Amino acid sequence: MSALKLLDQHPEWLHWMQENVARGCDPSDLTRILLQNGFDAGSVDEALQTAHSPIKRLESHFAASALGQPQAPIVYHAKPVSEGLSALSLQHESHANSIFLQDPLNPALVSQVLTSKIQLYLIADFMSASECQALIDLGAKHLRASTVSLPDQHAQRDSGQVLEQLGDQTYVDLSFRTSQTCDLALLNDPKVLALDQRISQTLGVNAALSEGTQLQRYRVGEQFKAHTDYFSPHSEEYARFATERGNRTWTFMVYLNEVKLGGGTQFVSIKKTIQPRQGMAVVWNNRLPSGEVNPETLHAGLPVLEGEKFVITKWFRER
Repeated sequence: MSALKLLDQHPEWLHWMQENVARGCDPSDLTRILLQNGFDAGSVDEALQTAHSPIKRLESHFAASALGQPQAPIVYHAKPVSEGLSALSLQHESHANSIFLQDPLNPALVSQVLTSKIQLYLIADFMSASECQALIDLGAKHLRASTVSLPDQHAQRDSGQVLEQLGDQTYVDLSFRTSQTCDLALLNDPKVLALDQRISQTLGVNAALSEGTQLQRYRVGEQFKAHTDYFSPHSEEYARFATERGNRTWTFMVYLNEVKLGGGTQFVSIKKTIQPRQGMAVVWNNRLPSGEVNPETLHAGLPVLEGEKFVITKWFRER
């Protein structure tokens, strides 16, 4: 049996613990996680007693309100650890693997939702209010019906819902996705070009691996039912959309406005709904550390109940 680790000898874990104490996370939850990862209980208790302020701080009210679950403690770590948490490992061989949590010069304030199922991150205030509004004003003039790669095979189409196949082999399927999209990348606007570069630099993935950034608008009642962003391997949709550039790796999404009611992003497997907050980015890896697609990334854009929702989305590919 291997000896228990001393927390003060593992600075990456000590820093993680200090940041989460400052955010107001429950010390008992932090202790449980540390013990599960092989740390000595005495060293954990000692470190908790002396923990004061972090190097970077995410305000505690944001940790609760962003996930829409103020009654439950939310635990994050702000840097990837070099050991333990093997299911969250960032070390697998992949040129599309993000390094944005490993770059000490990166100014983005990044927090990782601590779950073994998904690499899922939040970036507070990634965009300013004025930047968000400028993209809304730009994209709202160029909206089209949002599409899906394949229609919903389980939809009942006796209520007048639209299913239309377009020339690019995508479908408008109003039983499944009812928002509108603007292809911002096609507008050749300096604001969009600068944003594309900023997203790629923040994520640490070559911009050449990205798809063009899109804007989506959701009005009252509009939604995007539970789906994954990757194309199912060995499927018809993979053959159509992923043969040349490979599958989708990362998703980078930013909320452009506050939504009065509804419109959250629900991650089904971890039972968490992230409520829109203007300027906040939600970023996740659509793959497992092995490089295979991760079905636990199933997520939904819940119906807007009051107001409207604007987001931008950027996907990255394997090649």
